[in-house]
Amino acid sequence: MKRVIPCVIITLALILAGSFLPLFGVLGLMICPLPLSVLGCLEGRKSMSAAELLIEATLFLVISPTLAAYYLLGCAPVAAVIFMLSQESFRDVKKLTGGESYVICIGTSILFKTVLIWAFWFFTGRNILFPDSAQLIDTMSQLYGNDPELMSALRQVIAVFPRLLPSMLVIFAGIETYLNYSLCYSITRKISPDTKTYPPELPAFTLWRFPVSIFFVSLAAFVLGWLIDTESDFTVTMFIMNLQIAANVIMFAEGLSLAFWIMDGFRLRRGAKTAFGVIFCIPFFWPWLIVIGMCDMTLNMRERIKFGGKE
Repeated sequence: MKRVIPCVIITLALILAGSFLPLFGVLGLMICPLPLSVLGCLEGRKSMSAAELLIEATLFLVISPTLAAYYLLGCAPVAAVIFMLSQESFRDVKKLTGGESYVICIGTSILFKTVLIWAFWFFTGRNILFPDSAQLIDTMSQLYGNDPELMSALRQVIAVFPRLLPSMLVIFAGIETYLNYSLCYSITRKISPDTKTYPPELPAFTLWRFPVSIFFVSLAAFVLGWLIDTESDFTVTMFIMNLQIAANVIMFAEGLSLAFWIMDGFRLRRGAKTAFGVIFCIPFFWPWLIVIGMCDMTLNMRERIKFGGKE
């Protein structure tokens, strides 16, 4: 139980930073399940439950009931699933790989965040993940009111952005789960190398591959957009756009994985890999990485590319 109070303090600090520090906000909210999952792996269910109760009580009574609800439904389930997957008895029965465990965590995150969004909308009529549109437009008007064309474009973006929630939720859940899962594994093994309670190890990023069905989803979205008059049906337009965004992000991840796999094949040094990683952050290269990921999904490039006569 000695780690319960530090876990509570770190978690509250991450939540507060995520709520009130603009630059750190998204990262703080993404990794706030981490202390709880690490605590569960190191000290077990009782310590984890005690920390969760203290976090919820503090958030609800001292800081904000809204943040308490967000942590209860949006973050704690991720930590709970990572803890469940870390249990040796569960791993022995289920025989899950790291990739399968990762997918389970993503599904859990999406499910509970959907429940959170629905519950908050039911009781308040607002989307908890997006600021109030009227307030946001008012803020933008104060900053850019002298530029009518820019304000018109901003109004269109603000109107459309909440409708991209499905794809944004999938992307957020994927990144959130990866950060918490991989960091929990690394921290748990580093603090207690002899422990047997840790989640199954994820495959190396250079070996990440996704089902070819993702490519067909992207292709179907493209065909639907070509066959259907999307300008006359806003709902269909948003459905197609969500499919394309989610599929493209997944193909981008596979393209990036293949790019680093190729760099490993050429035995590039760490500095060169870092330089290429920075270059890949430039938006100009993103469509090319999507194309590379698409090729890997359909042609399995890792089996076709040879380095010095070897794969």
